[in-house]
Amino acid sequence: MKIVVLTSNSLRHKFLANTLSSYCDDALIISECKPQTSSFDDSKNSIEIENHFLLRDETEKSFFPNDNYFIPKTLPIVYKEVNSPYVYEVIKNFKPDILIVFGSSIIKEPLISLLSAGHIINLHLGISPYYRGSGTNFWPFVNNELEYLGSTILHLDAGIDTGDIICHVRPKIELNDNVHTLGCKIIKSSVESLIKIIKLLDEGKKLNRVKQWDVKDRYYKTKEFDEIVLSKYKNNLKNDVIKDYLESEDKKIILVNL
Repeated sequence: MKIVVLTSNSLRHKFLANTLSSYCDDALIISECKPQTSSFDDSKNSIEIENHFLLRDETEKSFFPNDNYFIPKTLPIVYKEVNSPYVYEVIKNFKPDILIVFGSSIIKEPLISLLSAGHIINLHLGISPYYRGSGTNFWPFVNNELEYLGSTILHLDAGIDTGDIICHVRPKIELNDNVHTLGCKIIKSSVESLIKIIKLLDEGKKLNRVKQWDVKDRYYKTKEFDEIVLSKYKNNLKNDVIKDYLESEDKKIILVNL
């Protein structure tokens, strides 16, 4: 089984790429090199926001300590160049069985149609169709909806996190967790599910294709993250949002299992 991973260059992306590569006969990692800056609008720069993202980075270091790609076939590219003709030709010549997307820029045609079998898989951090856009595992803390923490593994299409669902992934939530620890847990659990998916395809089995159902989705943009919502997150965490969730009756949402 040959895979291509289209990803970025943070610790979480390297962890996914290295782990999945070890389960394949051959792998090519194409890594968009994003500037190593905080993930927020500079116009909203504040100590509180900067510390929030510094804590995220420190948490990732504890979960994903290795800061290198281990496999020899790693192609670093300029940020937002994933749809370039050069990258297309590289992937085409590599002839992968599976293309996995996590954290890269939005994939466009003709790259989407490159694999006629349709095994282009996208890892979306958030439970689709309920939470889409940016910060999909942050906003459930603000909205007191921890049942929506998790990820969705999708068949990639031309939309943004709108493809047919293969499965959902949910983390084990514990009292001492926060948005950063749960984010790392979600990535680890998602990688475990992707390994199962790779093995299923290697055995010639078909994957789920569950069309996304109509809901009043919660779509957030990066610009909506500011000190006010960060303060709401901190207050909810301080006021036992996790404890309340763990002690409450399970709120039923539709989830797709692998």
